Amino acid sequence: MRLVAAIVVAIVIGACGQASAPTATPSTSVPCGPSEVLIRHEHAHLTILIRGQIKTVPAFIGITATQICWLHTHDTSGIIHVEAGDSRTFTLGDFFALWRQPLNETTIDGDRVGTGESIQATVNQQAYTGAPETIVLKNHEDIVLQLGPPFSTVQPFVWPAGY
Repeated sequence: MRLVAAIVVAIVIGACGQASAPTATPSTSVPCGPSEVLIRHEHAHLTILIRGQIKTVPAFIGITATQICWLHTHDTSGIIHVEAGDSRTFTLGDFFALWRQPLNETTIDGDRVGTGESIQATVNQQAYTGAPETIVLKNHEDIVLQLGPPFSTVQPFVWPAGY
């Protein structure tokens, strides 16, 4: 019995030190692997308002017990972590696909535009006129998505120390 336990421990310890190639999640092209990759380490912030009500961006998008994706959240602050192994471009659409939620010119996270409504996006307090899913995630970008009216004035995000 001790021999079996020792073999299992040796296998687990040996596997921890081995790097494996990142794999993309089934629904996206965002690579994921067994540990964080910090060759590129950036952060963007996302605020979502649906008809004037803040919608929380969930914690642990892109994180499971066995893997972490190059795009992910650690908490409900709205900070999207871009911890990648190369300089490829990631978009807000990639993040929503990883979240498994729809994002386009008529839908945010399952909420659809109704009669007289629209989706407005801003990036760093400037109107974004393209489709929201095409917003490129760049370091310290402050992204606001609103489905409304009403459309609120959202104060710029204040980055915590260390970001």
